[in-house]
Amino acid sequence: MTPLERDTAGTLMLRLGYPEQAARLLGITDVRAGMPAFPPDVRPEHVLARAVVSMQLHPRPALVVTQALRAVADPRLSVLTRLTLAGFAMPLEASREAGSEALYQTVRLAEQALTRLVDVDPEHRWVERKALQSLSDAAVLRGEPEAASAYLDRAAWGLMGMRPHGGLHQLAWDEEVLAFLESQGRACRSKGDAEGAVAATSRMPGIDPYDAHAWAAHGHTLLASGRLDESLRAYEEMLCLGGHPVAAAAFHLGWIHESRGERRRAQDSYAYSYSIDPTVPAVKERLSAFR
Repeated sequence: MTPLERDTAGTLMLRLGYPEQAARLLGITDVRAGMPAFPPDVRPEHVLARAVVSMQLHPRPALVVTQALRAVADPRLSVLTRLTLAGFAMPLEASREAGSEALYQTVRLAEQALTRLVDVDPEHRWVERKALQSLSDAAVLRGEPEAASAYLDRAAWGLMGMRPHGGLHQLAWDEEVLAFLESQGRACRSKGDAEGAVAATSRMPGIDPYDAHAWAAHGHTLLASGRLDESLRAYEEMLCLGGHPVAAAAFHLGWIHESRGERRRAQDSYAYSYSIDPTVPAVKERLSAFR
């Protein structure tokens, strides 16, 4: 198997939910003991899989984010690879410590790298759009809604210029649009534009009605906007899709029922969530209130 084939297989295993097998294929053998390696020849389309695998397997995920932030400044890595790592690390670092110097340095490096992509292969323009969306998400977490919107405007310009031609190109485009709409929803909420946030995320289930994450993002936006009935329907749609996301959907359904005084339905929803994933403290806490 060639290095490219191994990277592709590793990315596929990660997407299927098998991080251990993905780590083996990607050659990440010591992630539990040390830091993840980003070799100089790593391809930008596969470095994200390496980072996500390391994040899932490392006993201290914050260290993986730190390593990715450092790698953004590594001149041995290609501009595309460094931008990909910046896109991965910025929102995570901002959610942990929105005012850290490492975050601001990464934002500066990402902005500088974006100016060097004029002649990049069009096939890799997705890295630019992902970096802009991550810059927007980080700006939201830093409390800079206008900057977040400006980044998204630039990302939208590139995204709308794409012309998918069916097959895998269409799937890739759909995935990018879903990520963009979710970021747009966050940016609107940060400006107090609840209607704009709902309008953005309402398009997500239409793009992929079988994507639990799309329904979850829309349900959360509706919930944050106080539109409980619509949020309830969004989370009920998730129940039909099966899998682990059902636990989160059932928890939110329980919260909605409880807030409406429907205690029996709330208890049943919390119990259902707990039966799928008994490790979430918030679910245990809410269930204990009914005893």
